[in-house]
Amino acid sequence: MSLQYSTTSFAAHKDEAPFEIEELFFSRTDERGVIAAGNEVFRRVSEYSWEELVGAPHKIIRHPDMPKGVFYIFWERIKKGLATGAYVKNRAKDGRYYWVYAIISPIQGGYVSVRLKPTSKVFDSAKAAYAEILKLEEQEGLTPEQSAAAIRAKLQEMGFPSYGAFSSYAIAQEMHARDHALSRAEDGRLQSLKNLLPTLKSLDEQQQSLFASFAKIRGIPSNMRIVASRLEPAGGPISAISQNYRLMSDEVTNHLGGFRVETENKSLSESVILRVYQGLFMMAASRLQREVKTVASEALSRGTEKDGFQQEVEILTKLLDEYTLEAGQVLMSVFNDVTALTRSAKDLRQLVTGLDSIRVLCRVEAGRLGAQSVSLTPVIDQLDTFHVEIDRTLEQILELADKIKTLVEAAMPRSFNGTLQYQATMARR
Repeated sequence: MSLQYSTTSFAAHKDEAPFEIEELFFSRTDERGVIAAGNEVFRRVSEYSWEELVGAPHKIIRHPDMPKGVFYIFWERIKKGLATGAYVKNRAKDGRYYWVYAIISPIQGGYVSVRLKPTSKVFDSAKAAYAEILKLEEQEGLTPEQSAAAIRAKLQEMGFPSYGAFSSYAIAQEMHARDHALSRAEDGRLQSLKNLLPTLKSLDEQQQSLFASFAKIRGIPSNMRIVASRLEPAGGPISAISQNYRLMSDEVTNHLGGFRVETENKSLSESVILRVYQGLFMMAASRLQREVKTVASEALSRGTEKDGFQQEVEILTKLLDEYTLEAGQVLMSVFNDVTALTRSAKDLRQLVTGLDSIRVLCRVEAGRLGAQSVSLTPVIDQLDTFHVEIDRTLEQILELADKIKTLVEAAMPRSFNGTLQYQATMARR
C-alpha cells in the first residue's frame, strides 16, 4: 500500500473538522500502533479512506500542537497494561484539527482507542496546560521524558496525586458534560464516586490530625515521672500512674498501624483515594464502552460498517466486561479497607477510654496533694486537651467512614451488589 500523506500546511488550515457530541468513534491497532480497524465515524472525521488508514501508523493523524510528553505517558502506561485516557488534538487529512478525549485499552495483540468529543471545563484547563508544555518543549528542547515529567509536575500543582488520578477526573467530567449536552440524567454511580473523593480527603485530614495528636503526648509519661520524683518517694502513686500511662499509650500508638499502609508509606485513606480514582476511571470507561458498543452493534445491524465489523463488536463487548469487573473489584477493596478502618477506630476509642481513666486517676491524685500538685497541673491540662481532641477526631473518622461505605454501595456495579451486601452484613456483626 502506498500511503499519501497530506501536504497541506498546518498554517493554512485553522478550521475544526466537525463531528457531533453524540458521535463516538474508535480504532484498533496492533502492538506497534499500526491501524487495523475502526468505525465509520473515525474514517469520516479523519478524512482518509480505509485503504489509507488500515496498515498506516496511528500517528498519521497526530497534530503538531500535541506535546510529546503526552504520548510518552501514553506508551509508558499502556505498555504496563494500564488503560489510559488523555485529551488529544488530531489532524485530519485536509489539515483541519479535531479534539477528542481518548481512552486507550490494551487488548490481546494491540490496543483499542475509544474517543468522544470533549466539552467540560477540564478540557479548557488541559488545552491551556498543553500550550504551556509545548512552549517549554520548543524553547528548552525538552525530551519526551522531560516533557512527561513537566506534565506530571503541572498536575501536582493542580492537586492531582498522579496522571492516572487526573485522567480519572477528566473522563468523569467529560461524561457528565456529555450527559448534560444530550439532556440525559447524570450517572448516579459516577456521581457517588465523585462525591467519595472530597469525603476521603476529609477522612485523611482527620487521620493526619489523629497522628499529630498522639505525637504530642509522647513525652507526657516522662514529664509525669519527673514531676513524681519531686513530689513523692520512688514508686509512689504518680510514678505508678505515669508507668501505666506509658504502657497504655504505647499500646494505643501501636494500634495506629491500622490507619496506615506500611508498604506504601501512606495513611490508609491516601491509599484508598488512589484506588477510588482508579475505580472512577474504570466506571466512567465502562459507561463509555457500553455506549460505544451499542453504537457499534446498531451500525452492524444496519449494515453501515464494512465486512468483518462483528470482530470489533466482540472486542468492545469483552472490554466492557473487563472494565465492569475491575471497577467492582476496586470498589470492593475500598469498602473492605474502610470497614477495617472503622474497626480500628472503634478499637482505638476503647483503648483511649482506658487511657482516659488513668488521666482521671492523675487528677484525683493531684487533688490529694493539694498545693503541692502545682507542677502536675500543666501535665493534666495537656492530657485534658489530648483526650478532647482524640474523642472528637475518632467520632469524625467513624462518621466519615460510614458515609464512604454508603457512597461505595451506591456506586457498585449491579453484578457486585449481592457480594457487597453480604460483606456489609458480616461487618456489622
